Amino acid sequence: YYGREASTNQYGWRAFAFAIIFTEWPFSFVTNTVFFVSFYWTVGLNSIGDRIGYFYIAYIILGLFSLTLGQAIAAFSPNDFIAALLNPIFTSMIILLCGVTIPYLQMPKFWRSWMYWLSPYHYYVEGVITNDLHGSQVSCRRNEFFTFEPPSNQTCIEYAGSWASRAAGYINNPESTTACEYCSYKVGDEFYQALSWTFDNRWRNMGILIGFVAFNVVFTVLMIKIFKVNKR
Repeated sequence: YYGREASTNQYGWRAFAFAIIFTEWPFSFVTNTVFFVSFYWTVGLNSIGDRIGYFYIAYIILGLFSLTLGQAIAAFSPNDFIAALLNPIFTSMIILLCGVTIPYLQMPKFWRSWMYWLSPYHYYVEGVITNDLHGSQVSCRRNEFFTFEPPSNQTCIEYAGSWASRAAGYINNPESTTACEYCSYKVGDEFYQALSWTFDNRWRNMGILIGFVAFNVVFTVLMIKIFKVNKR
Protein backbone atom coordinates (compact mmCIF):
# COMPACT_ATOMS: atom_id res chain seq x y z
CA TYR A 1 0.00 0.00 0.00
CA TYR A 2 2.59 2.59 1.07
CA GLY A 3 4.85 1.97 -1.87
CA ARG A 4 2.15 2.07 -4.53
CA GLU A 5 -1.34 3.43 -3.75
CA ALA A 6 -0.26 6.05 -1.20
CA SER A 7 2.51 7.44 -3.41
CA THR A 8 0.11 7.81 -6.34
CA ASN A 9 -2.74 9.21 -4.20
CA GLN A 10 -5.12 6.55 -5.50
CA TYR A 11 -6.36 5.54 -2.06
CA GLY A 12 -6.32 7.33 1.29
CA TRP A 13 -4.95 5.85 4.48
CA ARG A 14 -8.45 5.58 5.94
CA ALA A 15 -9.55 3.33 3.09
CA PHE A 16 -6.49 1.18 3.69
CA ALA A 17 -7.09 1.02 7.45
CA PHE A 18 -10.73 -0.01 7.24
CA ALA A 19 -10.04 -2.40 4.35
CA ILE A 20 -7.46 -4.45 6.29
CA ILE A 21 -9.82 -4.59 9.28
CA PHE A 22 -13.15 -5.50 7.72
CA THR A 23 -11.97 -7.79 4.91
CA GLU A 24 -11.01 -10.30 7.61
CA TRP A 25 -14.46 -10.37 9.19
CA PRO A 26 -16.24 -12.70 6.71
CA PHE A 27 -13.47 -15.27 7.15
CA SER A 28 -13.85 -14.98 10.92
CA PHE A 29 -17.63 -15.47 10.70
CA VAL A 30 -17.31 -18.58 8.52
CA THR A 31 -14.54 -20.32 10.48
CA ASN A 32 -16.11 -19.61 13.87
CA THR A 33 -19.49 -20.82 12.65
CA VAL A 34 -17.96 -24.07 11.41
CA PHE A 35 -16.27 -24.57 14.78
CA PHE A 36 -19.50 -23.76 16.64
CA VAL A 37 -21.53 -26.30 14.63
CA SER A 38 -18.94 -29.03 15.12
CA PHE A 39 -18.34 -28.23 18.80
CA TYR A 40 -21.55 -27.16 20.53
CA TRP A 41 -23.68 -30.31 20.32
CA THR A 42 -20.65 -32.62 20.38
CA VAL A 43 -19.84 -31.67 23.98
CA GLY A 44 -23.52 -31.62 25.01
CA LEU A 45 -24.05 -27.97 25.95
CA ASN A 46 -27.46 -26.50 26.79
CA SER A 47 -30.03 -27.29 24.07
CA ILE A 48 -32.53 -24.50 24.86
CA GLY A 49 -32.96 -22.25 21.82
CA ASP A 50 -32.04 -18.89 23.33
CA ARG A 51 -29.04 -20.42 25.12
CA ILE A 52 -27.73 -21.77 21.81
CA GLY A 53 -28.23 -18.39 20.17
CA TYR A 54 -26.45 -16.53 22.96
CA PHE A 55 -23.44 -18.86 22.84
CA TYR A 56 -23.18 -18.51 19.07
CA ILE A 57 -23.33 -14.71 19.08
CA ALA A 58 -20.88 -14.46 21.99
CA TYR A 59 -18.45 -16.82 20.25
CA ILE A 60 -18.63 -14.81 17.02
CA ILE A 61 -17.91 -11.62 18.95
CA LEU A 62 -15.00 -13.30 20.76
CA GLY A 63 -13.56 -14.27 17.38
CA LEU A 64 -13.84 -10.67 16.20
CA PHE A 65 -12.16 -9.47 19.38
CA SER A 66 -9.22 -11.85 18.89
CA LEU A 67 -8.91 -10.77 15.26
CA THR A 68 -9.03 -7.04 16.00
CA LEU A 69 -6.66 -7.38 18.96
CA GLY A 70 -4.02 -8.85 16.64
CA GLN A 71 -4.58 -6.06 14.14
CA ALA A 72 -4.32 -3.44 16.90
CA ILE A 73 -0.98 -4.82 18.05
CA ALA A 74 0.30 -5.01 14.48
CA ALA A 75 -0.74 -1.42 13.83
CA PHE A 76 1.79 0.05 16.27
CA SER A 77 4.50 -2.60 15.88
CA PRO A 78 7.46 -1.66 13.67
CA ASN A 79 7.53 -5.09 12.01
CA ASP A 80 6.07 -8.61 12.08
CA PHE A 81 8.73 -9.92 14.45
CA ILE A 82 7.95 -7.37 17.17
CA ALA A 83 4.21 -7.94 16.72
CA ALA A 84 4.73 -11.69 17.20
CA LEU A 85 6.63 -11.01 20.43
CA LEU A 86 4.04 -8.59 21.82
CA ASN A 87 0.94 -10.61 21.01
CA PRO A 88 1.52 -13.42 23.57
CA ILE A 89 2.12 -10.84 26.31
CA PHE A 90 -1.29 -9.26 25.80
CA THR A 91 -3.17 -12.53 25.31
CA SER A 92 -1.50 -14.22 28.30
CA MET A 93 -2.44 -11.33 30.58
CA ILE A 94 -6.11 -11.32 29.64
CA ILE A 95 -6.36 -15.13 29.81
CA LEU A 96 -4.51 -15.61 33.10
CA LEU A 97 -6.45 -12.87 34.88
CA CYS A 98 -9.96 -13.56 33.60
CA GLY A 99 -10.98 -15.48 36.74
CA VAL A 100 -10.69 -19.04 35.42
CA THR A 101 -7.05 -20.09 35.83
CA ILE A 102 -6.82 -17.96 38.99
CA PRO A 103 -10.16 -17.43 40.82
CA TYR A 104 -10.96 -13.79 41.57
CA LEU A 105 -10.53 -14.05 45.35
CA GLN A 106 -7.17 -15.80 44.95
CA MET A 107 -5.67 -13.11 42.72
CA PRO A 108 -3.23 -10.64 44.22
CA LYS A 109 -5.16 -7.52 45.18
CA PHE A 110 -3.24 -5.40 42.68
CA TRP A 111 -4.36 -7.50 39.72
CA ARG A 112 -7.95 -8.18 40.77
CA SER A 113 -8.58 -4.51 41.43
CA TRP A 114 -8.20 -3.58 37.76
CA MET A 115 -6.87 -6.25 35.38
CA TYR A 116 -9.67 -8.72 36.16
CA TRP A 117 -12.20 -6.09 35.10
CA LEU A 118 -10.22 -5.18 31.98
CA SER A 119 -10.01 -8.75 30.70
CA PRO A 120 -12.49 -9.38 27.85
CA TYR A 121 -12.29 -13.11 28.57
CA HIS A 122 -13.79 -12.48 32.01
CA TYR A 123 -16.98 -11.17 30.39
CA TYR A 124 -17.03 -13.90 27.75
CA VAL A 125 -16.50 -16.76 30.20
CA GLU A 126 -19.02 -15.41 32.71
CA GLY A 127 -21.56 -15.00 29.93
CA VAL A 128 -21.26 -18.45 28.36
CA ILE A 129 -20.93 -20.39 31.65
CA THR A 130 -23.94 -18.77 33.30
CA ASN A 131 -25.83 -19.11 30.01
CA ASP A 132 -25.18 -22.86 29.90
CA LEU A 133 -25.56 -23.76 33.60
CA HIS A 134 -28.44 -21.54 34.71
CA GLY A 135 -31.34 -23.70 35.92
CA SER A 136 -29.64 -26.98 34.96
CA GLN A 137 -30.29 -29.82 37.40
CA VAL A 138 -27.17 -31.65 38.58
CA SER A 139 -27.11 -35.41 39.14
CA CYS A 140 -23.82 -36.73 40.47
CA ARG A 141 -22.44 -40.01 39.18
CA ARG A 142 -21.74 -42.73 41.72
CA ASN A 143 -18.02 -41.92 41.90
CA GLU A 144 -18.68 -38.18 42.36
CA PHE A 145 -20.43 -38.36 45.73
CA PHE A 146 -18.64 -37.38 48.92
CA THR A 147 -19.39 -40.15 51.41
CA PHE A 148 -19.52 -39.71 55.18
CA GLU A 149 -20.84 -41.70 58.14
CA PRO A 150 -23.53 -40.25 60.46
CA PRO A 151 -23.53 -40.92 64.23
CA SER A 152 -25.26 -44.14 65.30
CA ASN A 153 -29.06 -44.14 65.33
CA GLN A 154 -29.21 -41.05 63.13
CA THR A 155 -30.18 -40.78 59.48
CA CYS A 156 -28.18 -38.71 57.02
CA ILE A 157 -30.84 -36.00 56.95
CA GLU A 158 -31.06 -35.87 60.77
CA TYR A 159 -27.31 -35.48 61.07
CA ALA A 160 -26.52 -33.15 58.15
CA GLY A 161 -29.92 -31.82 57.10
CA SER A 162 -29.56 -28.45 58.77
CA TRP A 163 -26.17 -27.88 57.17
CA ALA A 164 -27.29 -29.21 53.79
CA SER A 165 -30.23 -26.79 53.70
CA ARG A 166 -27.79 -23.87 53.85
CA ALA A 167 -25.04 -25.31 51.68
CA ALA A 168 -24.97 -25.97 47.95
CA GLY A 169 -25.69 -29.50 46.76
CA TYR A 170 -27.88 -32.27 48.12
CA ILE A 171 -27.85 -35.49 50.13
CA ASN A 172 -28.64 -38.38 47.81
CA ASN A 173 -29.80 -40.86 50.48
CA PRO A 174 -31.32 -38.76 53.28
CA GLU A 175 -32.98 -41.68 55.12
CA SER A 176 -29.91 -43.89 55.17
CA THR A 177 -28.08 -44.52 58.48
CA THR A 178 -24.75 -45.39 56.82
CA ALA A 179 -22.60 -44.11 53.95
CA CYS A 180 -24.35 -40.77 53.41
CA GLU A 181 -23.83 -39.56 49.86
CA TYR A 182 -23.42 -35.82 49.33
CA CYS A 183 -23.29 -34.15 45.90
CA SER A 184 -21.58 -30.75 45.82
CA TYR A 185 -24.13 -29.15 43.47
CA LYS A 186 -27.88 -29.37 43.07
CA VAL A 187 -28.29 -26.87 40.21
CA GLY A 188 -25.72 -25.39 37.86
CA ASP A 189 -26.13 -21.92 39.35
CA GLU A 190 -24.41 -23.08 42.54
CA PHE A 191 -21.17 -23.62 40.61
CA TYR A 192 -20.76 -20.07 39.37
CA GLN A 193 -22.27 -18.26 42.35
CA ALA A 194 -19.05 -19.01 44.22
CA LEU A 195 -17.28 -16.99 41.49
CA SER A 196 -19.61 -14.00 42.03
CA TRP A 197 -21.07 -14.46 38.55
CA THR A 198 -24.74 -14.13 37.71
CA PHE A 199 -27.00 -15.12 34.83
CA ASP A 200 -28.52 -11.63 34.84
CA ASN A 201 -25.24 -10.16 33.54
CA ARG A 202 -24.99 -12.19 30.36
CA TRP A 203 -26.34 -9.53 27.98
CA ARG A 204 -24.36 -6.85 29.78
CA ASN A 205 -21.27 -8.97 29.26
CA MET A 206 -21.99 -9.30 25.56
CA GLY A 207 -22.35 -5.52 25.27
CA ILE A 208 -18.97 -5.06 26.97
CA LEU A 209 -17.41 -7.53 24.52
CA ILE A 210 -18.79 -5.52 21.62
CA GLY A 211 -17.27 -2.44 23.25
CA PHE A 212 -13.85 -4.12 23.29
CA VAL A 213 -14.16 -4.93 19.58
CA ALA A 214 -15.12 -1.32 18.81
CA PHE A 215 -12.16 -0.06 20.86
CA ASN A 216 -9.76 -2.33 18.94
CA VAL A 217 -11.06 -1.02 15.61
CA VAL A 218 -10.71 2.63 16.65
CA PHE A 219 -7.28 1.96 18.20
CA THR A 220 -6.07 0.20 15.04
CA VAL A 221 -7.11 3.11 12.81
CA LEU A 222 -5.48 5.59 15.18
CA MET A 223 -2.21 3.63 15.36
CA ILE A 224 -2.07 3.35 11.57
CA LYS A 225 -2.45 7.12 11.38
CA ILE A 226 0.24 7.77 14.01
CA PHE A 227 2.84 5.08 13.32
CA LYS A 228 2.39 4.27 9.65
CA VAL A 229 1.05 7.25 7.74
CA ASN A 230 2.92 10.01 9.54
CA LYS A 231 6.26 8.30 8.97
CA ARG A 232 5.89 8.45 5.20
